[in-house]
Amino acid sequence: MAKRRRDRGPTGVLWIDKPAGPTSAEVCDFLRWVLRTRAVGHCGTLDPDATGLLVCCVGAGTKLVPELVDDDKRYRAIFALGRSTTTADAAGDVLDEAPLGEDAWAAAPSAVQGLRGAHRLSPPAFSAVRVDGERAHEKARRGEVVEVPARDMVVHAVEGVRPLERGRIEATLSVSKGSFIRSFAEELGRRLGVPAHLAALHRVGSGRNTLEDPRALSGFDVHPLDPRPDGKPRHRIRLRGVEDTREAQAAAVMAGLISPIEALALPCVDASRDAHGADLAMRLGFGQAVAADHPALREGPRHGRIAVTRGQSLVLARWAGEGDGAELRVDRTIVGFDRSGDTSP
Repeated sequence: MAKRRRDRGPTGVLWIDKPAGPTSAEVCDFLRWVLRTRAVGHCGTLDPDATGLLVCCVGAGTKLVPELVDDDKRYRAIFALGRSTTTADAAGDVLDEAPLGEDAWAAAPSAVQGLRGAHRLSPPAFSAVRVDGERAHEKARRGEVVEVPARDMVVHAVEGVRPLERGRIEATLSVSKGSFIRSFAEELGRRLGVPAHLAALHRVGSGRNTLEDPRALSGFDVHPLDPRPDGKPRHRIRLRGVEDTREAQAAAVMAGLISPIEALALPCVDASRDAHGADLAMRLGFGQAVAADHPALREGPRHGRIAVTRGQSLVLARWAGEGDGAELRVDRTIVGFDRSGDTSP
């Protein structure tokens, strides 16, 4: 009897233009419901009131989360000067207010530009960072005094600095993994000698992933629901302009699903072109290292990491050694090759 292939369900990456209100986890819950799969994960949290790019991985694509979560992020931020809050953003209670003097306002654009570089800052108490095994925001909401350890944060670039109405200034920041724009807002206030907070935040990019692709999913209707038993808010999320049925919503989401390789900034070897590629896939399927002189590896770089694809299968591999003595070793399997080089059942 022929061996039946197992239905893995959808696999790939989605670019979600997250609306304000829901948590990143709620967006993943919507995708789990609509795609009928538990295998959904995101590649970097956005705060509930923040908007913009949320990269979500589905099915076997969730194995890409450790790859993509480390990507640098790009944000368009609006900083508000003259007021600080408990959460360091517009959602918190006011902590301090002070008049914004002419000198501080005049110095604000150059101070924003001056954020470029390395910092050692503490994330906000109202954040998902774990302190003593618990989310910092859970402790903070109970009224506990939370001391979040400082961490390294890097601003790689500052662009588009633009004063808005008095006390509000906009800029686009490219930052390293683990950076909190709310922490930069507070740092900006310290440098100007005034209280400050983050008034608005929109993520515009994550690594090579952006919302500019027409397959990016945007235009969501969000309706608040009764809170969960633990008091956490809940929202009903649906794609706007799509029939409000699970099947129709799923079809619209699936139309935006991209292959894992498109989300990765890696050179790619197509192992489906000939028998040499099939042999390469078979060896990698066994977990074997492959020498640099293998015919399927004649083209492309022989250093760092590469992706090897065959059909819907994808393996990430890493070069070890140099020159003719280099060999390719399996680093991470996304969707595996079987021993014949075909997609595994």
